[in-house]
Amino acid sequence: MQKKGAVCKGLLFLVMISLLTGCWDREELEDRSYVIGLGLDKSEHKGKIKVTMLLANPEVGSMQGGGGSNEEPREIITFDVNDIIAAKGTANSIVSRNITYEFLKIIVVSEEFAKEKSFVTTITDTQKDKEIRMNTYLAVSKENASNYFVENKPKMETRPHKYYQYMIDHGIENGMIPDSTLFRYFKTLERGTDLYLAMYTTAKKNKSPKIRSEDEYLPGQVNASGELDDTQFIGSAVFKNGVMSDKLTGQETRTVNILDDTTNIKDIIIDIPNPFSDNEKQVAVRILKRQDNKVKMNLKGRKAKITITIPLKIVIMTNPSMVSFASEKNRLILRKQVISDLKEMNEKLLRKSQTKLKGVPYPLPIYARSHFLTIKEYEKFDWGNSFLTADIIVKPEVEIMDYGKQTRKPVKVGG
Repeated sequence: MQKKGAVCKGLLFLVMISLLTGCWDREELEDRSYVIGLGLDKSEHKGKIKVTMLLANPEVGSMQGGGGSNEEPREIITFDVNDIIAAKGTANSIVSRNITYEFLKIIVVSEEFAKEKSFVTTITDTQKDKEIRMNTYLAVSKENASNYFVENKPKMETRPHKYYQYMIDHGIENGMIPDSTLFRYFKTLERGTDLYLAMYTTAKKNKSPKIRSEDEYLPGQVNASGELDDTQFIGSAVFKNGVMSDKLTGQETRTVNILDDTTNIKDIIIDIPNPFSDNEKQVAVRILKRQDNKVKMNLKGRKAKITITIPLKIVIMTNPSMVSFASEKNRLILRKQVISDLKEMNEKLLRKSQTKLKGVPYPLPIYARSHFLTIKEYEKFDWGNSFLTADIIVKPEVEIMDYGKQTRKPVKVGG
């Protein structure tokens, strides 16, 4: 019995020891410095890149920090290095805490550097670091990324990780910016048949910007005033073969997001011309996309023929002419206007893709691959050149779900 008891005690001791071994590599939250944003700029020194790190202080705003910490919520450092991987080691000679990319949310590259061929080599290094996830977002800033992070000072959400999370998530949902993850960048680069869109941003507002339609802006062009941060996320930077070649407005980016079934766009609100009066305000409509598009291709013959059917549900938000939508005639007029405007908007974007962008800004070539038995046949078809001369027709299938609250025109009093 004594021998049995000793064995049991020994086993219990071993179990307790094994439980303690899980804590040997434990790291405290306050021992680490989390890079939330990474900026990439062209360096003045040959063979180098300029890296900017936006470091978040995890104690600020947390329960551990007690909500009353006097420390700054962020720290920004900029220096020249050979690559992104080695940058962590250099940063640790400046920052007291251990640098990590585990919570990296966004990589911001300056427009100048994004147009350089060397950018492809630099961004490819992100695949070699296990801490950098492929769902990290890629954005292009009009100014240097080092200046962008310094100038970007949110008024309400001072914690940088929350700020970028909210700005990006909401921007993608309403279609103003593309879903530009690193995963999409590398998949597009690998295919080599379509264009990649990165979100476009700036922390500097243009001087005396013109007033345009609600989504026809590029970053810096929105003329907003008040107590607010000047940073704007709207539109997209177009990449061809991994390098920036052009840009799209917020409206054009929204159009691409409607055409692209792989984006997580829920619903958007746009204005369409008023079919009942040229003098009245435009009609605001909510567009809901709940089904994938239907794409038909005829790739035989001299010109490829592509028909894209877009099923959309519409909710009428405003009625500036105050017409009665109880009338079937008025409903038909409105539906024709919605279809006409959406068709024109989509076909205009696709024409620009063929003439100016020289490529399609979403994975449309994937539909073409199914028409060929082998990869050799598909390569011989040469999508890149065939798309430029293709006849493309867009057919919006519109169902108006709600015409809004019906109101009557006010009665005129007197002469």
